[in-house]
Amino acid sequence: MGLIVCHRHGRASTATTSTGVAARIKLRGQCVPGELVKVSLDRPRYSREMWMLRAELDEHEVDATFVDQVAHVKAFPKIAALERLRAYECLACLDELLVRSGETPYQPTTKEQAFDTSVVAANAKWPRNHARCELHGLIWPTRTSPDIEAAILTIDVIRDCHVVQVTDGTMKHEPKHWFDEAFLRKVLGPDIDIVESAFRIDDRATFVKLWDAGEYVCPVCLREVLKRSSLCNDDTPV
Repeated sequence: MGLIVCHRHGRASTATTSTGVAARIKLRGQCVPGELVKVSLDRPRYSREMWMLRAELDEHEVDATFVDQVAHVKAFPKIAALERLRAYECLACLDELLVRSGETPYQPTTKEQAFDTSVVAANAKWPRNHARCELHGLIWPTRTSPDIEAAILTIDVIRDCHVVQVTDGTMKHEPKHWFDEAFLRKVLGPDIDIVESAFRIDDRATFVKLWDAGEYVCPVCLREVLKRSSLCNDDTPV
């Protein structure tokens, strides 16, 4: 098990599940009795356990031996097929699904916690560089200009401003950011060269000046307001 930052629980250990179980976790769903099964993939030198949907076992026609309610799989072709279904999820989220489904969690988890619908759990702990979004949970925020932030907060479209995609050329992967033109000229000066709604910054001090002047926002909310405003699609970097 490794560590991740979960949108609901913050810093959390990971657990191995199947893609089907991962989908139930993301939907905060639950399973009916017998729908979940703990599977042990028994290779000659080691075994690994993961929770799966019984339907996933049946789909792959797995002949498993059940010992103490754990399905042991020893045939290598079936192990390889099931391993291709692996997903890595927050252990606390998995425990909540297990409790909702009447199974035993790995760590103590109350029913109140398991059925809680809050986007962020009451006991969540997250790194200082993360923030809380009331719609999308714990996120790594980005920055934008105040007029774009206003459209996010009002769940509206961006109006009466020209939106520019800003490339941070000081970083190796050249991340993209979004600000309106009036804000850019206010912060960086009226003579900056904006070409076809795009602006590139190759000086670190200049980019930091713009970044510090912007407003923190959730990147998912930012993408949604850009899509509502017909300014980006699902493949556009935010």
